[in-house]
Amino acid sequence: MAIKKFLSRESLKNRLKCRGLIFKDDELNKVLVEQNYYSLFNGFENLFLDTLNPKIYKNITLDDFKAVYSFDKRFSNIIFSRLNKVEEKLKTSIVYHFSKRHCTMLNDTMQYTNKSNFMDPSDTNTSSVTYCPYSLNYPFVNEQNKKIYSKFADFILFKPFYLTNLIDRNDHIDMKFYQSKKYIAPANVAVYRDIHKIPHKNVAVPFWVSIETLTFGETVRLLHYLQDDVLEDVLSDFKLKKSKRSEFLNMMDFLLCLRNNCAHTSVINHFTTPTYYKVNSNVVKAFSLNPQKHYGYQDSKLSLFDVLKILGYFESLIELKQLMKKFFYSNHRRMGYLAGNKLNQKLLKRMGCSNYGQWKTMLSGKMQYTL
Repeated sequence: MAIKKFLSRESLKNRLKCRGLIFKDDELNKVLVEQNYYSLFNGFENLFLDTLNPKIYKNITLDDFKAVYSFDKRFSNIIFSRLNKVEEKLKTSIVYHFSKRHCTMLNDTMQYTNKSNFMDPSDTNTSSVTYCPYSLNYPFVNEQNKKIYSKFADFILFKPFYLTNLIDRNDHIDMKFYQSKKYIAPANVAVYRDIHKIPHKNVAVPFWVSIETLTFGETVRLLHYLQDDVLEDVLSDFKLKKSKRSEFLNMMDFLLCLRNNCAHTSVINHFTTPTYYKVNSNVVKAFSLNPQKHYGYQDSKLSLFDVLKILGYFESLIELKQLMKKFFYSNHRRMGYLAGNKLNQKLLKRMGCSNYGQWKTMLSGKMQYTL
Protein backbone atom coordinates (compact mmCIF):
# COMPACT_ATOMS: atom_id res chain seq x y z
CA MET A 1 0.00 0.00 0.00
CA ALA A 2 1.53 3.31 -1.13
CA ILE A 3 1.51 6.49 0.95
CA LYS A 4 -1.18 8.70 -0.53
CA LYS A 5 -0.44 12.33 -1.24
CA PHE A 6 -2.67 15.28 -0.44
CA LEU A 7 -5.52 15.99 -2.86
CA SER A 8 -7.60 19.14 -3.07
CA ARG A 9 -11.37 18.90 -2.64
CA GLU A 10 -11.80 19.49 -6.34
CA SER A 11 -9.46 16.60 -7.10
CA LEU A 12 -11.41 14.38 -4.73
CA LYS A 13 -14.64 15.34 -6.49
CA ASN A 14 -13.13 14.46 -9.87
CA ARG A 15 -11.92 11.13 -8.53
CA LEU A 16 -15.41 10.22 -7.31
CA LYS A 17 -16.93 11.37 -10.61
CA CYS A 18 -14.50 9.18 -12.59
CA ARG A 19 -15.49 6.23 -10.44
CA GLY A 20 -19.13 6.73 -11.33
CA LEU A 21 -20.52 8.12 -8.09
CA ILE A 22 -23.77 10.02 -8.61
CA PHE A 23 -23.93 13.32 -6.72
CA LYS A 24 -24.87 16.98 -6.84
CA ASP A 25 -21.93 19.36 -6.69
CA ASP A 26 -23.29 21.50 -3.87
CA GLU A 27 -24.10 18.46 -1.72
CA LEU A 28 -20.67 16.91 -2.21
CA ASN A 29 -18.99 20.26 -1.53
CA LYS A 30 -20.79 20.41 1.81
CA VAL A 31 -19.84 16.83 2.67
CA LEU A 32 -16.15 17.38 1.91
CA VAL A 33 -16.12 20.43 4.21
CA GLU A 34 -17.95 18.77 7.11
CA GLN A 35 -16.75 15.15 7.01
CA ASN A 36 -13.46 13.33 6.67
CA TYR A 37 -13.06 11.88 3.16
CA TYR A 38 -11.29 8.79 4.44
CA SER A 39 -13.99 7.97 6.99
CA LEU A 40 -16.89 8.54 4.63
CA PHE A 41 -15.64 7.12 1.33
CA ASN A 42 -12.62 4.91 2.01
CA GLY A 43 -14.30 3.48 5.10
CA PHE A 44 -17.29 2.17 3.15
CA GLU A 45 -16.27 1.97 -0.53
CA ASN A 46 -15.87 -1.82 -0.52
CA LEU A 47 -19.56 -2.10 0.27
CA PHE A 48 -20.43 -0.26 -2.94
CA LEU A 49 -17.71 -0.92 -5.53
CA ASP A 50 -18.82 -2.86 -8.61
CA THR A 51 -15.18 -3.50 -9.58
CA LEU A 52 -11.98 -3.08 -7.58
CA ASN A 53 -9.47 -2.52 -10.37
CA PRO A 54 -10.33 0.01 -11.57
CA LYS A 55 -12.60 1.21 -8.77
CA ILE A 56 -16.05 1.71 -10.28
CA TYR A 57 -19.45 2.38 -8.73
CA LYS A 58 -22.60 1.30 -10.50
CA ASN A 59 -25.78 3.25 -9.72
CA ILE A 60 -24.37 4.35 -6.35
CA THR A 61 -25.23 7.81 -5.04
CA LEU A 62 -23.77 10.14 -2.45
CA ASP A 63 -26.91 9.47 -0.40
CA ASP A 64 -25.97 5.79 -0.23
CA PHE A 65 -22.63 6.66 1.35
CA LYS A 66 -24.22 9.17 3.71
CA ALA A 67 -26.83 6.62 4.82
CA VAL A 68 -24.33 3.90 5.72
CA TYR A 69 -22.03 6.46 7.36
CA SER A 70 -24.92 7.74 9.50
CA PHE A 71 -25.95 4.20 10.41
CA ASP A 72 -22.41 3.32 11.46
CA LYS A 73 -22.15 6.40 13.68
CA ARG A 74 -25.51 5.76 15.34
CA PHE A 75 -24.69 2.07 15.82
CA SER A 76 -21.38 3.04 17.43
CA ASN A 77 -23.00 5.65 19.68
CA ILE A 78 -25.51 3.14 21.04
CA ILE A 79 -22.75 0.62 21.73
CA PHE A 80 -20.73 3.34 23.43
CA SER A 81 -23.64 4.27 25.69
CA ARG A 82 -24.06 0.64 26.75
CA LEU A 83 -20.34 0.30 27.43
CA ASN A 84 -20.48 3.44 29.55
CA LYS A 85 -23.19 1.80 31.66
CA VAL A 86 -21.00 -1.26 32.16
CA GLU A 87 -18.09 0.99 33.14
CA GLU A 88 -20.22 2.97 35.60
CA LYS A 89 -21.52 -0.18 37.27
CA LEU A 90 -18.01 -1.62 37.40
CA LYS A 91 -16.57 1.48 39.08
CA THR A 92 -19.47 1.69 41.50
CA SER A 93 -19.04 -1.95 42.49
CA ILE A 94 -15.26 -1.71 42.91
CA VAL A 95 -15.32 1.40 45.04
CA TYR A 96 -18.10 0.13 47.29
CA HIS A 97 -16.67 -3.29 48.01
CA PHE A 98 -13.10 -2.05 48.39
CA SER A 99 -14.06 0.88 50.62
CA LYS A 100 -16.19 -1.17 52.99
CA ARG A 101 -13.08 -3.21 53.76
CA HIS A 102 -10.31 -0.66 53.65
CA CYS A 103 -11.67 2.91 53.79
CA THR A 104 -14.28 3.04 56.55
CA MET A 105 -12.39 5.40 58.89
CA LEU A 106 -11.35 8.98 58.07
CA ASN A 107 -7.65 8.16 58.30
CA ASP A 108 -8.20 5.26 55.90
CA THR A 109 -9.55 7.48 53.13
CA MET A 110 -6.47 7.04 50.91
CA GLN A 111 -5.95 3.32 51.52
CA TYR A 112 -6.85 2.70 47.89
CA THR A 113 -3.36 4.00 47.07
CA ASN A 114 -1.65 1.53 49.41
CA LYS A 115 -0.19 -1.39 47.45
CA SER A 116 -0.56 -3.62 50.52
CA ASN A 117 -4.32 -3.67 50.04
CA PHE A 118 -4.03 -5.23 46.60
CA MET A 119 -2.75 -8.36 44.93
CA ASP A 120 0.38 -8.34 42.76
CA PRO A 121 -0.14 -10.89 39.96
CA SER A 122 3.59 -11.63 39.83
CA ASP A 123 3.98 -12.13 43.59
CA THR A 124 4.56 -15.84 44.31
CA ASN A 125 5.62 -15.37 47.95
CA THR A 126 2.89 -16.90 50.10
CA SER A 127 3.92 -14.83 53.13
CA SER A 128 3.69 -11.53 51.24
CA VAL A 129 0.73 -9.20 51.77
CA THR A 130 0.42 -8.83 47.99
CA TYR A 131 0.66 -12.57 47.28
CA CYS A 132 -1.32 -13.76 44.27
CA PRO A 133 -2.59 -17.36 44.35
CA TYR A 134 -2.91 -17.32 40.55
CA SER A 135 0.61 -16.07 39.85
CA LEU A 136 2.22 -19.23 38.51
CA ASN A 137 -0.55 -19.78 35.98
CA TYR A 138 -1.61 -16.21 35.31
CA PRO A 139 -3.43 -15.99 31.97
CA PHE A 140 -2.02 -14.25 28.90
CA VAL A 141 1.13 -12.90 30.58
CA ASN A 142 2.79 -12.64 27.17
CA GLU A 143 -0.22 -10.99 25.52
CA GLN A 144 -2.75 -8.47 26.84
CA ASN A 145 -1.86 -9.03 30.51
CA LYS A 146 1.89 -8.58 30.13
CA LYS A 147 2.02 -5.07 31.59
CA ILE A 148 -0.66 -5.87 34.17
CA TYR A 149 1.39 -8.83 35.39
CA SER A 150 4.86 -7.31 35.39
CA LYS A 151 4.21 -3.63 36.19
CA PHE A 152 2.10 -3.78 39.35
CA ALA A 153 4.09 -1.03 41.11
CA ASP A 154 3.67 1.29 38.11
CA PHE A 155 -0.12 1.34 38.33
CA ILE A 156 -1.52 4.88 38.49
CA LEU A 157 -2.88 4.57 42.04
CA PHE A 158 0.53 3.60 43.40
CA LYS A 159 2.62 6.33 41.80
CA PRO A 160 4.36 8.75 44.23
CA PHE A 161 2.59 11.87 42.99
CA TYR A 162 -0.82 10.28 42.38
CA LEU A 163 -2.80 12.52 44.76
CA THR A 164 -0.92 15.63 43.62
CA ASN A 165 -1.69 14.93 39.97
CA LEU A 166 -5.28 13.95 40.77
CA ILE A 167 -5.96 17.34 42.35
CA ASP A 168 -3.82 19.52 40.08
CA ARG A 169 -5.09 17.99 36.82
CA ASN A 170 -8.80 17.88 37.66
CA ASP A 171 -10.45 21.26 38.10
CA HIS A 172 -13.53 19.76 39.75
CA ILE A 173 -11.40 18.39 42.61
CA ASP A 174 -10.72 21.38 44.87
CA MET A 175 -7.97 20.71 47.42
CA LYS A 176 -9.60 23.03 49.98
CA PHE A 177 -12.74 20.90 49.94
CA TYR A 178 -10.72 17.75 50.72
CA GLN A 179 -8.68 19.11 53.63
CA SER A 180 -9.32 18.22 57.26
CA LYS A 181 -7.30 18.78 60.41
CA LYS A 182 -8.71 15.49 61.67
CA TYR A 183 -7.08 13.57 58.83
CA ILE A 184 -3.45 12.54 59.10
CA ALA A 185 -2.13 10.48 56.21
CA PRO A 186 -0.90 7.06 57.38
CA ALA A 187 2.19 5.37 56.01
CA ASN A 188 2.24 3.97 52.48
CA VAL A 189 -0.59 6.08 51.03
CA ALA A 190 -0.44 8.96 48.57
CA VAL A 191 -0.11 12.48 49.96
CA TYR A 192 -0.54 15.85 48.30
CA ARG A 193 2.67 17.76 47.59
CA ASP A 194 2.64 21.42 46.61
CA ILE A 195 4.84 23.11 44.02
CA HIS A 196 7.71 23.10 46.54
CA LYS A 197 7.30 19.31 47.01
CA ILE A 198 6.14 19.91 50.60
CA PRO A 199 3.68 17.18 51.68
CA HIS A 200 0.24 18.16 53.00
CA LYS A 201 -0.83 15.17 55.11
CA ASN A 202 -4.26 16.58 55.87
CA VAL A 203 -5.53 16.21 52.28
CA ALA A 204 -7.49 13.14 51.17
CA VAL A 205 -9.80 12.47 48.21
CA PRO A 206 -12.26 9.58 48.69
CA PHE A 207 -12.11 6.63 46.30
CA TRP A 208 -15.62 7.26 44.98
CA VAL A 209 -14.42 10.65 43.74
CA SER A 210 -11.06 9.61 42.32
CA ILE A 211 -12.29 6.47 40.56
CA GLU A 212 -14.29 8.63 38.16
CA THR A 213 -11.00 9.92 36.74
CA LEU A 214 -9.76 6.43 35.84
CA THR A 215 -10.11 5.35 32.24
CA PHE A 216 -11.92 2.13 31.40
CA GLY A 217 -8.53 0.56 30.69
CA GLU A 218 -7.21 1.56 34.11
CA THR A 219 -10.38 0.24 35.72
CA VAL A 220 -10.00 -3.12 33.99
CA ARG A 221 -6.38 -3.24 35.13
CA LEU A 222 -7.49 -2.45 38.69
CA LEU A 223 -9.74 -5.52 38.62
CA HIS A 224 -6.66 -7.72 38.27
CA TYR A 225 -5.20 -6.21 41.44
CA LEU A 226 -8.25 -6.61 43.68
CA GLN A 227 -7.86 -9.13 46.46
CA ASP A 228 -10.13 -12.15 46.23
CA ASP A 229 -12.64 -11.06 48.87
CA VAL A 230 -13.23 -7.73 47.09
CA LEU A 231 -13.35 -9.20 43.61
CA GLU A 232 -15.73 -11.93 44.74
CA ASP A 233 -18.25 -9.28 45.74
CA VAL A 234 -17.70 -7.39 42.50
CA LEU A 235 -18.34 -10.57 40.53
CA SER A 236 -21.48 -11.16 42.56
CA ASP A 237 -22.82 -7.78 41.42
CA PHE A 238 -22.47 -9.12 37.87
CA LYS A 239 -24.10 -12.43 38.85
CA LEU A 240 -20.88 -14.41 38.60
CA LYS A 241 -18.97 -16.58 41.07
CA LYS A 242 -15.35 -16.11 42.13
CA SER A 243 -14.44 -19.19 40.10
CA LYS A 244 -15.21 -17.13 36.97
CA ARG A 245 -12.49 -14.58 37.70
CA SER A 246 -10.45 -15.37 34.58
CA GLU A 247 -13.51 -15.41 32.32
CA PHE A 248 -14.78 -12.09 33.66
CA LEU A 249 -11.42 -10.37 33.27
CA ASN A 250 -11.14 -11.70 29.72
CA MET A 251 -14.63 -10.47 28.84
CA MET A 252 -13.62 -7.03 30.07
CA ASP A 253 -10.57 -7.16 27.77
CA PHE A 254 -12.79 -7.31 24.72
CA LEU A 255 -15.27 -4.72 25.97
CA LEU A 256 -12.28 -2.42 26.42
CA CYS A 257 -11.23 -3.01 22.80
CA LEU A 258 -14.74 -2.19 21.64
CA ARG A 259 -14.95 0.92 23.79
CA ASN A 260 -11.65 2.23 22.44
CA ASN A 261 -12.95 1.83 18.91
CA CYS A 262 -16.13 3.75 19.72
CA ALA A 263 -14.32 6.46 21.68
CA HIS A 264 -11.94 7.16 18.81
CA THR A 265 -14.86 7.42 16.34
CA SER A 266 -13.44 4.62 14.21
CA VAL A 267 -15.71 2.89 11.71
CA ILE A 268 -17.55 0.34 13.83
CA ASN A 269 -18.43 -2.11 11.04
CA HIS A 270 -14.69 -2.65 10.47
CA PHE A 271 -14.12 -3.55 14.11
CA THR A 272 -12.08 -6.58 15.08
CA THR A 273 -10.06 -7.09 18.24
CA PRO A 274 -6.24 -6.91 18.11
CA THR A 275 -4.59 -10.20 17.23
CA TYR A 276 -2.41 -10.12 20.36
CA TYR A 277 -5.52 -10.24 22.55
CA LYS A 278 -6.15 -13.88 23.44
CA VAL A 279 -9.50 -15.32 24.42
CA ASN A 280 -10.29 -17.67 27.27
CA SER A 281 -11.49 -21.06 25.99
CA ASN A 282 -14.43 -21.06 28.42
CA VAL A 283 -15.52 -17.66 27.06
CA VAL A 284 -15.35 -19.05 23.52
CA LYS A 285 -17.53 -21.98 24.53
CA ALA A 286 -20.02 -19.99 26.61
CA PHE A 287 -20.70 -17.40 23.90
CA SER A 288 -20.18 -19.66 20.87
CA LEU A 289 -17.47 -17.31 19.63
CA ASN A 290 -15.60 -17.75 16.37
CA PRO A 291 -11.99 -16.55 16.80
CA GLN A 292 -10.55 -15.78 13.38
CA LYS A 293 -7.26 -17.03 12.02
CA HIS A 294 -4.58 -14.48 11.22
CA TYR A 295 -1.84 -15.33 8.73
CA GLY A 296 -2.54 -19.02 9.22
CA TYR A 297 -2.27 -19.00 13.02
CA GLN A 298 -5.22 -19.66 15.29
CA ASP A 299 -5.67 -16.76 17.63
CA SER A 300 -8.41 -14.70 19.22
CA LYS A 301 -9.22 -12.02 16.69
CA LEU A 302 -12.92 -11.47 17.33
CA SER A 303 -15.51 -9.78 15.14
CA LEU A 304 -18.01 -7.14 16.16
CA PHE A 305 -20.73 -9.81 16.25
CA ASP A 306 -18.76 -11.87 18.77
CA VAL A 307 -17.90 -8.97 21.07
CA LEU A 308 -21.51 -7.77 21.02
CA LYS A 309 -22.48 -11.18 22.38
CA ILE A 310 -20.24 -10.44 25.36
CA LEU A 311 -21.65 -6.93 25.77
CA GLY A 312 -25.17 -8.39 25.56
CA TYR A 313 -24.40 -10.45 28.67
CA PHE A 314 -24.27 -7.17 30.63
CA GLU A 315 -26.59 -4.78 28.79
CA SER A 316 -29.66 -4.90 26.54
CA LEU A 317 -28.88 -4.37 22.85
CA ILE A 318 -32.48 -4.18 21.63
CA GLU A 319 -31.94 -0.61 20.41
CA LEU A 320 -29.28 -1.89 17.99
CA LYS A 321 -31.77 -4.39 16.59
CA GLN A 322 -34.33 -1.64 16.00
CA LEU A 323 -31.74 0.60 14.31
CA MET A 324 -30.53 -2.22 12.08
CA LYS A 325 -34.07 -3.14 11.01
CA LYS A 326 -34.89 0.47 10.13
CA PHE A 327 -31.63 0.93 8.22
CA PHE A 328 -32.00 -2.27 6.19
CA TYR A 329 -35.55 -1.33 5.22
CA SER A 330 -34.39 2.16 4.15
CA ASN A 331 -31.73 0.58 1.91
CA HIS A 332 -34.37 -1.51 0.14
CA ARG A 333 -36.52 1.56 -0.35
CA ARG A 334 -33.72 3.87 -1.53
CA MET A 335 -31.71 1.46 -3.69
CA GLY A 336 -34.30 -1.12 -4.69
CA TYR A 337 -34.69 -4.53 -3.05
CA LEU A 338 -31.85 -6.37 -4.84
CA ALA A 339 -29.24 -3.64 -4.47
CA GLY A 340 -30.35 -2.85 -0.94
CA ASN A 341 -30.22 -6.49 0.06
CA LYS A 342 -26.75 -6.84 -1.47
CA LEU A 343 -25.53 -3.93 0.65
CA ASN A 344 -27.16 -5.35 3.79
CA GLN A 345 -25.51 -8.74 3.29
CA LYS A 346 -22.10 -7.21 2.72
CA LEU A 347 -22.43 -5.15 5.87
CA LEU A 348 -23.53 -8.12 7.98
CA LYS A 349 -20.63 -10.22 6.72
CA ARG A 350 -18.15 -7.44 7.46
CA MET A 351 -19.49 -7.17 11.02
CA GLY A 352 -18.93 -10.86 11.63
CA CYS A 353 -22.09 -12.80 10.77
CA SER A 354 -23.94 -12.99 7.45
CA ASN A 355 -27.09 -14.43 8.99
CA TYR A 356 -29.54 -11.62 9.76
CA GLY A 357 -31.68 -14.02 11.80
CA GLN A 358 -28.77 -14.65 14.16
CA TRP A 359 -28.24 -10.91 14.53
CA LYS A 360 -31.91 -10.41 15.47
CA THR A 361 -31.77 -13.23 18.00
CA MET A 362 -28.53 -11.99 19.54
CA LEU A 363 -29.59 -8.33 19.72
CA SER A 364 -32.96 -9.31 21.19
CA GLY A 365 -31.23 -10.93 24.14
CA LYS A 366 -32.72 -14.31 23.29
CA MET A 367 -29.38 -16.11 23.20
CA GLN A 368 -28.68 -17.95 26.45
CA TYR A 369 -25.11 -17.83 27.74
CA THR A 370 -23.89 -20.01 30.60
CA LEU A 371 -20.50 -19.30 32.09
